[in-house]
Formats: sequence, structure tokens, C-alpha cells
Amino acid sequence: MRPSRTWVLRELAEEARVSLGMAYYVTTSLIQRGFADRDESNRFILTDPYRLIRQWAASYNYLFLNKLSEYYTFETEFEVFLSRFTKLPNRVRDMYALTLHAAAWITMPYVRPTDLHIYISSDMRRKELTIFTKTLNISPIEKSGNVKLVTPYDEGIFYGSKVVNEVKIISPVQLYVDLFNYPGRGEEAAGKLLEKMVKEWRADEVV
Repeated sequence: MRPSRTWVLRELAEEARVSLGMAYYVTTSLIQRGFADRDESNRFILTDPYRLIRQWAASYNYLFLNKLSEYYTFETEFEVFLSRFTKLPNRVRDMYALTLHAAAWITMPYVRPTDLHIYISSDMRRKELTIFTKTLNISPIEKSGNVKLVTPYDEGIFYGSKVVNEVKIISPVQLYVDLFNYPGRGEEAAGKLLEKMVKEWRADEVV
């Protein structure tokens, strides 16, 4: 998300909420593969974030890694459905984040979503889930729902999530990775998103 930033290993471990050993293993692997290096102060820095995110996305399968639960809404207007998120009570407001085309539309309107994918935190228990689904007015369905509640393979997907117009969406990096191999113009939307991200990276470097 901040490819021009330099890191001390301990800082990176704390930011990613992993052990020092894991941080060392990952950074060493990235250096060996030419994605990163050490600067003159021995701080870790990415050298090729573009190739790194492309390779990560190519090896990532959203549908395989995450667990999807099918729900249905009768609401056909996307903006009206989004307005329901503003009514979520505080206890569940931080327990979700939109992804795929719904998040992409909020970030950069390109492919209008036909269904909605919503990551939900593993901290969301039955009571919170009931509040969440009732507020959104969605009902469970056996298959082919137009709303998917997604239990992520790792809570790290929420890193860098942000609120846009009172709706929480995942970070641009995670969104790009999710979209890349997703059918239905996912790779096309991912490409547009990456162009926007690279421009922002370059602007940060200038600053």
C-alpha cells in the first residue's frame, strides 16, 4: 500500500501482526526473488511493487481460498442497498468490508455490480450476524444468491480497509488481488484499478 516506504524489520512485523521470524522469512524471500532490497541504512524497501502485486494476484484464487455463504436481497437498486450500510449499529460496523465489483464501483465506477461480495470478520458471532443481515434485509438462500457473505481465509484481508461515503471497502491492494482471477470482467476491472494505484504510487514518490 505504501511501496516507497522503508521499514525496520520489527516495524514491519508489528504492522503486519506477525512474528519477527515470519517477517524475516518473507522479506528474505522477497529480496531473493528481486522484489525488494536493503537501502544504505539497512532498511527494507520494495524495488518492484508492480511485478510483486501482479505475481501475487496471478497465484491467488478468491473463490478457492474464501468461504462464501449465499444470501438474497430483493433490492434491485445498488445505491439503495448501499444506503443500508449506514444504518448498521456500531457493534458490527467494523466487522465487514465490501470487495470485488461492489467495492470497485465505489472506488472507481467501471463495471456495475450484479451481486455483492461482503467480507465478514471471524469475530462476528451469531448475534452480530443476525443484526447484520436484518439491517441489510438479506435472507439466506441455498444457492445463487445475489449477496455473498465471505468468511476470509485470513483476517489480514481487512488491513487498510477504509470507509467511503459511510460504506467500508477493502484496500485497493486487496481489491486488485481479489478481482484479478475473478470471472465476469474481473481481470479487466483489476487492470483499471492497478493503473490508478500506480499513478498514486508515483505521486507519493514525488512527494
